[in-house]
Amino acid sequence: MAVSLSPVFYARQLRHELKLTGAVDLSLVADRMNIRIFEEALDAEGYLIQKGKEARIIINNNIGYETRKCFTIAHELGHFYMPHHQESIFRCLARDIQSYCSDRKLEYEANEFAGEFLLPAQELEKRLLQPPNLDMIKEFSKIYGTSLTATAVKVVQLTCEKIAVVLSESGEIKWFRKSESFPYWINKGPLHEWTYAYDFFSAGKSLPETPQKVQAMAWCQGVSREELIFEESMAFPNLNIVMTLLYIPYEEECDAFWW
Repeated sequence: MAVSLSPVFYARQLRHELKLTGAVDLSLVADRMNIRIFEEALDAEGYLIQKGKEARIIINNNIGYETRKCFTIAHELGHFYMPHHQESIFRCLARDIQSYCSDRKLEYEANEFAGEFLLPAQELEKRLLQPPNLDMIKEFSKIYGTSLTATAVKVVQLTCEKIAVVLSESGEIKWFRKSESFPYWINKGPLHEWTYAYDFFSAGKSLPETPQKVQAMAWCQGVSREELIFEESMAFPNLNIVMTLLYIPYEEECDAFWW
């Protein structure tokens, strides 16, 4: 039985084969791989259809954001390129692609492939010269033409800082990703009333433009009432979602940072 390698390996291998650096032009990549891309009304986020030597990627024409389309195309490229993804048809749902943590193995792998193909770790690590924040993620998103959410997930995977990204929709925490050094598990379900994200959903309040101190227990499990954390949230009103970055500064920096 053939041994499958990691999705990150395959993404790096494809970038190497195509001699790609920086942001990727997915139309050119698809041309070079003899894959045709279409947009149609679909019952899913995207499809990969393979028959013989022909392959087509079909993207839902209701996707309103170009960056989201790009991630979906890269996701389907992952299904096409990874040798152990052998189905002739992949029907990929929005919940599998947008959550970045699908419980379906092949969908999860395609997301990991897309994240590395669009946002190569070796390049991003050279840019991570300061602790991540929302401004940095916006900058990287602009450079690589990727969504803020996909960029935040990749940065959280790479950084050694204590940081987590949380996605809330309609007042509920849907998913989160945390760095290896972030010590807590994030609460799921309804947002706590002490969070700024809660204020956005419950009262329509504008979110602060800079990180704000909140009690850590409003976001995290297993913390005392005295512990504090920084919250930096950004709303996407058209999607009714809020993306939040949570930071814990290093202990030696805490006193100066907090007070």
